[in-house]
Amino acid sequence: MKKLLGTAIAGMMALSLLAGCGNGKSPQAESSAVSSPIATASSAADVGGQTEKKPEDYKGEITVWTWWKPYFDESIADFNKTYPNVKVNLTVMGWGDYVTKFETAKASGGELPDVAMAESYWWGRFLSYKNTFVDLTTVGFKKTDIADAASNAVVDPDGKFVAIPQGLGLGAIWYRKDLAKEVFGTDDPAAIAGKYASMEDFILNAGKEVKEKSGGKLTAFTNATDVMEGLIASQVSSGKSYVDGDTLKVKENMTSAFQTLDKALKEGYIAKVNGPAMDAAWASGKVVFFPSAGWREGTIPANDKDGKGRWGVFAPPGGAYFRGGTAELIVDKGDPEKAKLAALFIKHRMFTEEGMKVNNKFGNLSAVKEIEQKKLTNGVNDYFGLDITAYFYDVLSKMKPVKYGKHDSVIEDQLKAVALDMEKSGLEPEKAVEKAISAIKSKDDSIQ
Repeated sequence: MKKLLGTAIAGMMALSLLAGCGNGKSPQAESSAVSSPIATASSAADVGGQTEKKPEDYKGEITVWTWWKPYFDESIADFNKTYPNVKVNLTVMGWGDYVTKFETAKASGGELPDVAMAESYWWGRFLSYKNTFVDLTTVGFKKTDIADAASNAVVDPDGKFVAIPQGLGLGAIWYRKDLAKEVFGTDDPAAIAGKYASMEDFILNAGKEVKEKSGGKLTAFTNATDVMEGLIASQVSSGKSYVDGDTLKVKENMTSAFQTLDKALKEGYIAKVNGPAMDAAWASGKVVFFPSAGWREGTIPANDKDGKGRWGVFAPPGGAYFRGGTAELIVDKGDPEKAKLAALFIKHRMFTEEGMKVNNKFGNLSAVKEIEQKKLTNGVNDYFGLDITAYFYDVLSKMKPVKYGKHDSVIEDQLKAVALDMEKSGLEPEKAVEKAISAIKSKDDSIQ
């Protein structure tokens, strides 16, 4: 998901950007949002254990590398209202180029940013880097401030606290309420989700019901990649990971996911819409369910301009999981003053009411425990008729702690690539598993 970001509207996580949730918030609902968040902008300045200064006394420059320009343009403008003398230089690159450029600069001794991004698919890879990022406890952050579900996803292998989640992309099933009512007799999310015990149950049985009750006019799901993404994440969240350390567990723990996908494809439960056809599917009235992430709150209005009031969302059956999301890390350049300014930039944006208004607008679900507990939101999104941020805070509070691994990006890329092969060529599940294993090992020779 948020690799989708890179392409969709300025980068996978470009998610919320354009048509944004923020533009659809009702003023009445916003006025009822929590008025006493974890910090105000002026109180956010106590970084690095130093005596608090006036905002205008902070001076200097930092550089941020990102693929998500619209969000950072607005976030930087908000930051500079309080800290006018801290210049934030933004370097924008494609989502797909980010890891390569960062690792190339790191290996060659080239110039790195002061603030780096780690999207969820390679979050664990960044955490595995040795001697690269600042220990955040030295610049005013506490690991205990992070929501329990993300507490394992912010430390490196040595247990050092190095990452602050910019936004947590929780897995979500978006659905057309009008089509769901036609098929199931209800558009209530709890009633629909409650019918299924797991993602595999949901894919096969919701798929069957949609096909039969619509007489084949409707299809349950979008494409093999989206379905496989949900199946993978569901398996991992239930304790059946595709890797144990450096040992691959695809055959043992992912074969059932490929078998489920195979049946859903052969039975016609998957629409096989990709690229521009996928964008058009949101408004087509032909696909009922869209497995994705919470940040789709920001992109659905752009894809279905006449869809106000006809979209619903629920957490994936069988248990919640992360799908997309981004961490921010401060690169250790041996310059304490730069690190303090970078920490100031992060703290203002993610620990204050002002900063969170921008984050909520762009669909960034906070990982700061107190903001989660107080449910600081921008209120009801008029397009959906729902305070989606508050809904996902409830989901987040019930999640088990999640940890990202250094091999995640390589493994998941190949699992999804093979899923697409199954959609296009009819590759059988057992051969798909073999092909995935071979491709993964060819991409990363440290995997056994």
